[in-house]
Amino acid sequence: MTVGARAQVLDVEDAVDTVYTVHPIDQRQFWQIVGNGDLENWTPRNERPVVVDFCAKWCRPCRLLEPILSDLAQYYRGEVDFYRIDVDQNPDIVSSFGIRSIPYVLMCPLEGNPQAVIGYKPEQEYTRIINQMIGH
Repeated sequence: MTVGARAQVLDVEDAVDTVYTVHPIDQRQFWQIVGNGDLENWTPRNERPVVVDFCAKWCRPCRLLEPILSDLAQYYRGEVDFYRIDVDQNPDIVSSFGIRSIPYVLMCPLEGNPQAVIGYKPEQEYTRIINQMIGH
């Protein structure tokens, strides 16, 4: 499937490049470019659905998930934006979402509340949820 490439240029101090990949961001950037609120009172700020991987360098399942999300970022380029947040460097957002286990992948549709996928799952599970988010 060839998806129309339309990169989003972010209006933040530390701009993320527009290569289709999983972009590392911090909690400040999350609130500016992804969404605002908690899981029950979500206000999206992005133009497209978003997948956010909350992870850590020391986490083996997180490292196993990395290539899967990178492949999905390429596959869904222009339709879904992918970000990564290091939980060790961003404790406030981890606390605000009540994250107790990683990997914790937050699926953020444009309408409705985000859905969390906790723990390592096969690529098909992420694909299924992303397809639901974008209406495929």
